[in-house]
Amino acid sequence: MLLHCITITTSALQNTVVLSDHSLLAKQIGVPINKPCIVFQKRQSQCYSRWDCIQKLEEHHLRQMSSLLHPSRVTETPHREPLLYVSSTVDGHILCVGQDGLVSIWSANLKLKKTSLILDENENKLQNRRLKWVSDSILMAHYNKLIIGTCNREIRLYELSNLEPYCQIVALETMPLCLDYSVRGEGECVISYGDEQGCVNILLISSVAETLRNWTKYPPVEEIPTISSNAIYEQESITFIRWKVHNDWVTKIQYIPSTESIISSSNDDCTALVIGYVSRTKNVKHRLKTLMGSSTVSHNKFAPPATASPARRFQCDESVFKVHKGVKTFDFCRESNILVTGGLDRNIRLWNPYVPGWPIAILRGHTSPIGFLCIAHGSTNIFSVSLDSTIKVWDIEDHSCLLTVMPKASQIRGEMEACYFSPDLRALYVAAETFGLLQFQYKENQNQDSGTSHNKPIFCCQYNQQLQHVISCSEDSVIKVWDLKTGQLIVKVCEAHGGAAVTCMALDTIGKRLITGGADGSLKKWDSSTLGYMHTIKQATSSADEVTACTYADLYDNRYIISVGWGRKISIFLDIDDEVVEGSYPQLDWIRSMEQGHKDDILCVASCPPHFLATSSFDGEVLIWNLVSGHLCSRLHAVDRAAREGETEDLTINKIIFLLSRLEKKKTAAMLVASGPRGYIAFWNIYGRGSLFAYFSSSKERSTVSYMAVDDKDFLLCAGDQLGFLYIWNIAEYAINGPEAKPPVLLHSWNTHNCSITCISLMNEHQLLLTTSLDCNAKLWSLKGEYIGTFGQREPWNIKEKSSWGLSESNPSSETTSDSFGQESTRTFDTLKKSKMDAEMIWDTCTSKMVTDDELAEELKQRQIDRLHRSKQFQWKPIQHDANQMNSYRSLPLCELADTQLAFHKPNLAAELDDPFQLEI
Repeated sequence: MLLHCITITTSALQNTVVLSDHSLLAKQIGVPINKPCIVFQKRQSQCYSRWDCIQKLEEHHLRQMSSLLHPSRVTETPHREPLLYVSSTVDGHILCVGQDGLVSIWSANLKLKKTSLILDENENKLQNRRLKWVSDSILMAHYNKLIIGTCNREIRLYELSNLEPYCQIVALETMPLCLDYSVRGEGECVISYGDEQGCVNILLISSVAETLRNWTKYPPVEEIPTISSNAIYEQESITFIRWKVHNDWVTKIQYIPSTESIISSSNDDCTALVIGYVSRTKNVKHRLKTLMGSSTVSHNKFAPPATASPARRFQCDESVFKVHKGVKTFDFCRESNILVTGGLDRNIRLWNPYVPGWPIAILRGHTSPIGFLCIAHGSTNIFSVSLDSTIKVWDIEDHSCLLTVMPKASQIRGEMEACYFSPDLRALYVAAETFGLLQFQYKENQNQDSGTSHNKPIFCCQYNQQLQHVISCSEDSVIKVWDLKTGQLIVKVCEAHGGAAVTCMALDTIGKRLITGGADGSLKKWDSSTLGYMHTIKQATSSADEVTACTYADLYDNRYIISVGWGRKISIFLDIDDEVVEGSYPQLDWIRSMEQGHKDDILCVASCPPHFLATSSFDGEVLIWNLVSGHLCSRLHAVDRAAREGETEDLTINKIIFLLSRLEKKKTAAMLVASGPRGYIAFWNIYGRGSLFAYFSSSKERSTVSYMAVDDKDFLLCAGDQLGFLYIWNIAEYAINGPEAKPPVLLHSWNTHNCSITCISLMNEHQLLLTTSLDCNAKLWSLKGEYIGTFGQREPWNIKEKSSWGLSESNPSSETTSDSFGQESTRTFDTLKKSKMDAEMIWDTCTSKMVTDDELAEELKQRQIDRLHRSKQFQWKPIQHDANQMNSYRSLPLCELADTQLAFHKPNLAAELDDPFQLEI
């Protein structure tokens, strides 16, 4: 089959391709829509099939499609004047400041907590008080203060806890129209404001806590400690800087700590937005003039006094952005280095802050002037609100509108007054005539370097020993092939079963063919090396016939594919080379036998040569079948004990395993292992009608065992539960000569995932362990619990070099283990290895005899005797001086030390060099 593909090579410059009609393009290139798509990834090049290329390009637009998480919450406000400022406090409340000085505090879900009129200094003389209006407000969260600017050329500080006045700065030269506060360094801050003259005023404050305390010592005016602006300029801890920047009123101001610069905007076309340094200059000549004292600026004053005309920055110290009709609002994102502006022309412009000449992009769509812009932290979304309260969500990368929320639909009345975006809640607070809360949800952009193996929960995995590959599949119908040695992705298949989840998979004995089952009831065959689609074994029917498990079975010279599922039927397909004959049962007696089979959904299937087949169901039954005749051999009910004890109503058996190495001892040994509820594991002898040889609780928390696996020699049994814990037992001699009363020896246990383990696979030749979980991760471990890495992580590993392994997510040395889970004891993994009972010896295929308990006890006893003997032998004894015999001390090699004088003289280099300018010291 010829594969047509399109190759896309990633580079530093990202090109965007937009397809207008995908269905038309798919028809032109001749790709069926329902055909599985294949993705190859190697280094920086990606090769996609034709239809998958179309889907990948479409995903660029749907990558972060936003939507409202809940209907908007709208409430009435106690404010009768427009709101000027909305923000969140440290304790998670929402603070609103009105133009008349009314402050309201709300909960995060818009429940009014408190209101206070902060400009009412004398409640008894309310009719005689001077009318004051708030121009802007800002939170000083680090010191629990609220800063407001008034139209009376004042800046006031209030205690945020009780909204009581703290102090005020009066007699400013101009009115503070917009305020900004930022932390500059340890114990330092920046308070800046823009005025009606187009000037940027900056207060650099050091020793903030002490400075604020000193302000409260000034004489009170109207019962508020008051300090004049002239006194502010003269304080050593304060540096006042004033620059003439704009030709119109300043609409917004923001300090950028990373570059020590100020961004300010105005409605003037020529000086719409300006980015300038706070104080320093890059011009060497002007810097030298300042240092030589030729400048009139004093030591800590970088601008003339307020009474004089303000100075302008040098052209080299600022960048001017020209925008038609000016800029009313803006936002800057340091992570993506993007500046976004909006204003009266109703267009949103994206800028590179270092290129003021032209914008990167212009986003059009608003029909009213834009009053609020915000770049969502940690994403590529821009939130914009126009004055008519229309909300839009944009994508920075492809410059498209993801969502539009009309004010009528969100029940927001009136013109927008103030907005605030909460990054923690992903919520937008809009203040108009009503106060509205809109919470958004959007898909995160999950890439390969995020450290997650899949975007959806992983249901199963397989290890291909011949190719050294790991195959995993997930709920979103994606199959991935990973390199075991590095953990990097090799092949990826999207929509393997259409839109249905891939629920199970099985490899043939030579690792050449892969069988997958889907939640839609379909069964498909793939090339395991390239994940090339071969054909469909069973067509999709419905979700009521979901395939839950599948396996290969060899019967004489024929090979069969067996699947089970929710249909309570066992489907058997004859596999002849690359063809599969559906419904090719070995005998017709299968039809009559299945009518007397399971009464509930079948969850697991396992085969055992020469002709045994075992299936388990949701009601706790394990049935043993004769694969040749189709007759039912026996019914096993290990979970009846748990049901009788009333411990659980869940009787599910999630996994059954045949111990193939015990075929020769099938009459005396337990050959079948089944996992039951409440963490129970049962060992069965299937000879005759079947008998229970062992039954023990595996999980300390009595959590249901979700998966089990054994190694090739049946020496190790691994089990994972629904809490994410993994347990490893030594079962080399367990239940091999008859029933057992105690559980097997527990070698190791540790926490692998945060939720249920879905699959476990052992790599015999590497002594490694693979686990997958519902947390979307596939992880690789050593048998001792050492964390190697997560498939899909950014940095590759080398399974032969421990230095490349990741740090362990759990601490195996502090795990609590026990032999019976009745008497727990804390032991390290080193003590758990018990002499030769370590993992290396268990994995050794040449070892035919295991160490018994008597031999181990005898060796431990002998080691204790030797240790006591050595401790007595090497006890400390005084040295016996014998003149005739050299003792150990005298036998040490000695050397004589030269006798040196304590007094020393400082050398006189000048005298030695005949220096005429010799100075006596």
